[in-house]
Parts: sequence; C-alpha cells; structure tokens
Amino acid sequence: MGRMEEIWGSDWMDFKPERWISVGSTDEKKMVKFAAFMAGPRTCLGRKIAFVQMKAVASCVLRRFKFEVVDDHPVVPDASILMFMKYGLKVRVSNRA
Repeated sequence: MGRMEEIWGSDWMDFKPERWISVGSTDEKKMVKFAAFMAGPRTCLGRKIAFVQMKAVASCVLRRFKFEVVDDHPVVPDASILMFMKYGLKVRVSNRA
C-alpha cells in the first residue's frame, strides 16, 4: 500500500513529508493510508500499554547487562516494513559490574 501509484500518484517514490504534515499538525485521514503510521481506526487498542511495558523491560535489561556488537560483524539493515538486520545482530552480553 505504501508504494501504490493509485494512492500516492506518479511521484509515489519521492520523499514528500507534506503528504502527511500540514502546518503544525498531521492529517489523520492521510496517515491511515500508510499502515506504518498506525493511525485512526486501525490503531491497536493495547498499543500504549504495550509500549510502556516494552520500555520497562528494556530499561531493566539494559541496566543489568552490557551489550557489545561482535567485532567485524556487518551491521546492515534489511529493507522491510519491519526493522530487521540483513545478517542478524550478533552481540556479546555480559553482566554490568
């Protein structure tokens, strides 16, 4: 849907934030067309509490452990609607002192 010429026009591949942003606000109707925004009636009802829980767990884990990317491991994002790493993300995990 994010690349459909029928929705976005012949310039669908151009980066144009003005498609969604007007002076000081966002157009909710346009945001619903692009699923990555997760706006309007398609928004998950539990999204806000899920984000709070995710932040709480992440802060506990990051406070207790140290994460370092393995030497010479290529860090390359994979083009996708979700954020994947092309070769994974190999890290070394150790206790914080």
